[in-house]
Amino acid sequence: MKVNGGLERSPARFVDPGRDEVLVDGRRVSDATPRIVIALHKPRGLVTTRVDPGGRPTVYDALGDALRWVFPVGRLDRDSSGLLILTNDHRLGERLTSPEAHVPKTYHARVRGLPDAEALRALREGVRLEDGTLTRPASVRAIGARGGAFAGSTWLEIVLTEGKNRQVRRMGSAIGHEVLELVRVRIGRLGLLGLAPGEWRELGPREISLLARV
Repeated sequence: MKVNGGLERSPARFVDPGRDEVLVDGRRVSDATPRIVIALHKPRGLVTTRVDPGGRPTVYDALGDALRWVFPVGRLDRDSSGLLILTNDHRLGERLTSPEAHVPKTYHARVRGLPDAEALRALREGVRLEDGTLTRPASVRAIGARGGAFAGSTWLEIVLTEGKNRQVRRMGSAIGHEVLELVRVRIGRLGLLGLAPGEWRELGPREISLLARV
């Protein structure tokens, strides 16, 4: 992406479409550009970036060449899966990622062991991460222990209104319960729409409105 002729690598860069010239893959992005909002069920193994220096597959490989001018709203790490929004609408992207907008993101996390009431309380009230930052209060509930191949682990539903880097995994580490599997199942009130891992589709106005609802 280029902003006013300069190369910009950060998807979090704020621009004013009415004043700044923004080019993505050589295409100009402006208020006159038709809005595109994509819901992708990101599978594990893809990185959320346009180009990976190590040559690993990215979320753009799942989209194909036709939609390479959209950008990911937030991130899911390589080992996580679930709902990822990609768009050319920077205002929407800013709203969905701003902690002040309080747009909830819902995750299902399989953690090692069985967190007790004290551990769940800590997650709900906010935990101190390894870098000293304190997480915001979150909605947390246990949704079932697993047997068989998953014996010794528990699924938690965690709803966040902020998006620190690898936050759910770091929260699990902070309470002594490593996150073994992580799926984002909802952003705002929009779920996975029945999409299988690797599938995507463009959203209509009603579905886009569900994204930003708290």
